[in-house]
Amino acid sequence: MADATAPLARTMTPMPPTPVLFVQGGGDMRHPEGSGHLADYLTRELGSAYRVVAPEMPDADDPQYEPWRDKVEQELAELGDRVVLVGHSFGGTVLMKYLAEGADLAPISGLFLVSVPDFGPDGWTYEPFALPTGWAATLSGTKVFLYHSEDDPEVPFDHHRRFAAALPDATARPIPGSEHSFVKGLPPLIADIKGLSS
Repeated sequence: MADATAPLARTMTPMPPTPVLFVQGGGDMRHPEGSGHLADYLTRELGSAYRVVAPEMPDADDPQYEPWRDKVEQELAELGDRVVLVGHSFGGTVLMKYLAEGADLAPISGLFLVSVPDFGPDGWTYEPFALPTGWAATLSGTKVFLYHSEDDPEVPFDHHRRFAAALPDATARPIPGSEHSFVKGLPPLIADIKGLSS
């Protein structure tokens, strides 16, 4: 005789938590202004429906693109598809460059960029970190969100303006104040991540 409870059991199987890969900015994550505080905030505020992974990146005090890219690739291989990508400062640079180089990865749910510097010719002009020509087109079809304090003391707000202009389909959120690391949190970021599934 068939088990009449089997269909019910199947429908009540909980959904696995949505993976969130957080890529830190340069420097010690646990510094008073380090990225780890924002990662902890994401974990608290997103709750059990999400699984935040925030690895410490290689040589964070002297960040280089290739080792960080390789670490991102390693983490993504373990997280599967529909990952939410969150990059803070240099971590956002790494994610953008990695995607722009045509990374062969499973579909992502969204790309969330916080206080990200522009290393192109109109920004800080550092070729090893600069995005490749045509980078914006590689993000076509990706849900991109940009957050930047209007008086960011570390990365000028003009960097945000240039990214917003290059990505007209992105959601650009200027944030009043002078935060760079958002150690006390960033509520619009939480709302936007949760909004992906609504």
